[in-house]
Amino acid sequence: MRRTCSILLTVILFSSTLAGCTGVREDVEQASDEEANTDLVIPDSDTYQCFEFEGWERCWLTYFPENINLSVKSPIIFELHGWAASSFEMRNYTSITSLADQVGAIVVHPEGLAIPNSGAFGENQESWNAGVCCGDAKAQEINDAGFLIELVENITTMYPVDENRVYFTGWSNGCQMSQRMALEASHLIAAVACTSGYLGFTDNSAYSPIPVMEMHGFLDEIAQYSNSGRLTLFEEDARTIEAVQNGAHENLYDWANYNDCEGFLPDSNQPGAVYSIQSFTSCENGTEVVLLTSHGGGHNLYVNDICDGVPYDFIWTCAGNQGLYDTHQIMWDFMSRFSKEVNEVEA
Repeated sequence: MRRTCSILLTVILFSSTLAGCTGVREDVEQASDEEANTDLVIPDSDTYQCFEFEGWERCWLTYFPENINLSVKSPIIFELHGWAASSFEMRNYTSITSLADQVGAIVVHPEGLAIPNSGAFGENQESWNAGVCCGDAKAQEINDAGFLIELVENITTMYPVDENRVYFTGWSNGCQMSQRMALEASHLIAAVACTSGYLGFTDNSAYSPIPVMEMHGFLDEIAQYSNSGRLTLFEEDARTIEAVQNGAHENLYDWANYNDCEGFLPDSNQPGAVYSIQSFTSCENGTEVVLLTSHGGGHNLYVNDICDGVPYDFIWTCAGNQGLYDTHQIMWDFMSRFSKEVNEVEA
């Protein structure tokens, strides 16, 4: 039913480019909700839910953690797939449901559009319009941000969700889209942490700083760690996006600029044998901006390999981190420190 691994690999090789208050949350206990509906029917995690948005049927999967207490409000994570990977594939690749069971977070996997017979580059492959990338979503200027904003608003109304702890993550094109969502929906999102994708959207007119972490492999041959050699695949305006041109560190500095962080250089550097972390920790709204560099990492920083039997030239696209670190735990440890209610209470 879904895309095969070989199709995923073919398309993902082109995915190189790509207001609210927050604060550090010391207490991440779930907040009580006396009005929560304990008789709520939990949706089947393997069945798409859909609504129509701007003439398109837009769908998603919802996962409730094991033993969830519906009488309290739970944090929620929206995990966005990469170009040509479906919601099902993303969930299987990353195994985020294991983290959800541990921390009690609801997980939503929205589905990008795959438009058959569109005549566009990368047609009939799921993608997100993250600004400069990707596929049909970008070619037809699909309003993915609008869809995701409406989805967040609907789900936080339908289910016992802590609206102060809405988090976005994603991989590759999904990471790009998560960062675009940070700029366009900072009033809804408490924090973003994602892997292997750069910001490809520059309109920050609706933005109020929120925490952002991007994890990147030094050996990433798709969204290259330093200067990208694949800009000719994309529109001319891609050349004006500094992060796309100059890689992981430029992405870090772009977000430091958006978040009005203090200093010209990161004020926290944590070296390590497997990965290192550079951070701006003194930013507006009590936010932080973080770059985690996986020294031996490629495009896939999750534990699981994404496919078998691929040519050796593509090994860094497919190979996971082989259990050297828990990607989701790192991202959760970052995101879960932040909640939109902190500064609102202090104010």
